[in-house]
Amino acid sequence: MSEPLKSSDPSRIAGYRLLRRLGEGGMGVVYLGRDDAGTLAAVKVIRGESAEDGGFRARFAREAELARRVKSPWVVSVLGADAEAAQPWLATAFVPGPSLVEAVATHGPLPAPASRALGRLLAEALADLHAAGLVHRDVKPGNVLLALDGPRLIDFGVARAEDETALTASGMVVGTPGFLSPEQARGESATAASDVFALGGVLAYALTGRPPFGSGEPAALLYRTVHDDPVLDGIEEGSRALVARCLAKNPEDRPTAGELRDLLTEDAPDDLGGLPDPIARMIAVRSAEALALPEIEPTALDESADPGVKTADGPQDAPPHHPGRRRMLLGGGALLLAAGGASAALLATRDDNTSTQAMARPTYVLGVHSTTVRSAALFSRAGERAARLAVAQHNATRGRAYDLKVRILRDDGDAASAREVAGRLTADRDVIAVLGPVTELPMRAAANVYGGAGLTHVSSSTGQQDYFVTSPRSSFQTGAAHSALGGWIALHALVTRRLGRIGVVLDRSGGTTIQDQAALLVKQWRDALGGQVVPRVVAEETEDGPAAVRSLLTSGVTAFAYLGPLGPTIDAARLLAGAGFTGPRWMQHLLYGTDFPRLAGTAGEGWYVVDSAVDPSVLSTKSARDFTAVWRKRYGADPEPHAAEAYDSVRMLLTEFAPTVPSRAGARPVRAALGERMAKARYRGIDRTYAFGRYHQFDSSGSGWMSSTYVHEVHDGRFRQLGSLADLQSAGKAES
Repeated sequence: MSEPLKSSDPSRIAGYRLLRRLGEGGMGVVYLGRDDAGTLAAVKVIRGESAEDGGFRARFAREAELARRVKSPWVVSVLGADAEAAQPWLATAFVPGPSLVEAVATHGPLPAPASRALGRLLAEALADLHAAGLVHRDVKPGNVLLALDGPRLIDFGVARAEDETALTASGMVVGTPGFLSPEQARGESATAASDVFALGGVLAYALTGRPPFGSGEPAALLYRTVHDDPVLDGIEEGSRALVARCLAKNPEDRPTAGELRDLLTEDAPDDLGGLPDPIARMIAVRSAEALALPEIEPTALDESADPGVKTADGPQDAPPHHPGRRRMLLGGGALLLAAGGASAALLATRDDNTSTQAMARPTYVLGVHSTTVRSAALFSRAGERAARLAVAQHNATRGRAYDLKVRILRDDGDAASAREVAGRLTADRDVIAVLGPVTELPMRAAANVYGGAGLTHVSSSTGQQDYFVTSPRSSFQTGAAHSALGGWIALHALVTRRLGRIGVVLDRSGGTTIQDQAALLVKQWRDALGGQVVPRVVAEETEDGPAAVRSLLTSGVTAFAYLGPLGPTIDAARLLAGAGFTGPRWMQHLLYGTDFPRLAGTAGEGWYVVDSAVDPSVLSTKSARDFTAVWRKRYGADPEPHAAEAYDSVRMLLTEFAPTVPSRAGARPVRAALGERMAKARYRGIDRTYAFGRYHQFDSSGSGWMSSTYVHEVHDGRFRQLGSLADLQSAGKAES
């Protein structure tokens, strides 16, 4: 997918007329260009600090030289490069087809014959690469493009010569978690065998629609890659054995790329003609669109200098020259949003809605991707209410430059309905941003759709960072990583001096979220803090939870954690209460705000939840008091669990959207601009400062995360917020 050029983009790079933007990262921009002979190219242009770095220029020149070495029909070819230019650039042949990630995420796994044909051609590409003395180091579905005549392996940004000293620091992981090899996960050098391992992961993904080591936190993926067997369920027997050989832990047990090519040649078709019709149509449509691209006029470096200039979006009429009025209207609309937090939003109480101003203001839409899933009703209701409140506050602002409205669509908790909701929201050109999805599977499925359309969306309730594979620029999370919260249970025990012998039940019916959380809790409690752990695992679709609890009661545990769904956790609470167990007890964080206190009754008293969700009604800060007051006024009750985080997410979106609104009458905001701003933003919300990490996840690497991680206790039949981990730590120090 591509985007229009911006007014600040050049119209030409060397001999290439630039037509569209293909993508943008921290170091530069990739454009679609066309030379005088009509050849299309992907032109990577380096900007900013990297262009001033002599060492980076040397590595960039090396990338071009490495790519030129490879002579393969299945490796994207280099058309030209200049590492010494004011803005270094590299042009490669443009492949108009979708990536393997996009094709599989949109239309499902490939049939076995098509997957084997794909594997054969990619193995041939790797064999040619290795014959040139190179190692790719980042073979993954996103680096495989599908064209009419076969696949293309792209991106030599981290490739290196096999006999060359690594340019990365010792122990640094290079590649994409979930596809890189065990040796790379351990920080060791990558070899040709590492590329074969990654290709095995690509084949598993093509055949099943999921990575062989699952999804989740990068650290969890690296751990599984080193220690766990790949999950190859659903792969037919003829292909499974070969994929398993590629994914062998020992590099010596893997076939070479040439051997793999020969093995796949035996019964694979000669080309990708066996692709499902929807994917074949996707490739054909992309190719036809590329052939039909029009020429463009040169872009202007500063559109304000000549308001009537032609831009990448076509000719624009020059608006009447009233800079003060238009600029003041825009400033008025952005003033509220730029203030940040809840307090500034509450200052706006009246509307200057004269008919003239209302007619002059455009209306934009905030989408809410919610869900009908009953178990997620807490999150969906809070998100929908938060969006309505934030939009109402914006529309009550004097002098605003635009109005907002809310459009709510709900998925059914599955991938297909999530993609359908995302498709409807992205098709509505008035939608400028989306809150949601609510749960993990829809987040993973919809991210590809939102990413393809460049529509920024933020989920405040998901916590697995695997969506970045399909949407590296448009998808964001403002909630803490689910797996991290397992470790924070151990920290709660430490600061309250109850780090004894803990029994941990991992109920696999809770899904990968709970599995990651349990693994980190065990590791932190035992390895980092030196406590004793007695773990138990309950298999899916069994009723072994009670037996696991009883076995722990006989093993002398002094603390207990049941990480699983609501029903089994209630059963565990009743068993512990019946046995007279009075030690500290923890449940998994997604149960905060549920009916656990009511359903468990007296057996639930004293259970803890450690979560990043805050109850603002018990905080004393002005922003929390203001937010609680306005929520009560609108909805007649205190903010429900997860409301503050959803509200902060919407406010952050609207804050960063305001500067992207064009001042020129009739011009539309560029969707991708919001994602660019979000990636760099720092937003002070009701209780915490929001910023994003490498994978657009909530950044909890700073020093303030303990102050915004809360412990809730079941007391008198409801969840009661005891304070943050920082509060409890300070209280413990004061008592000692």
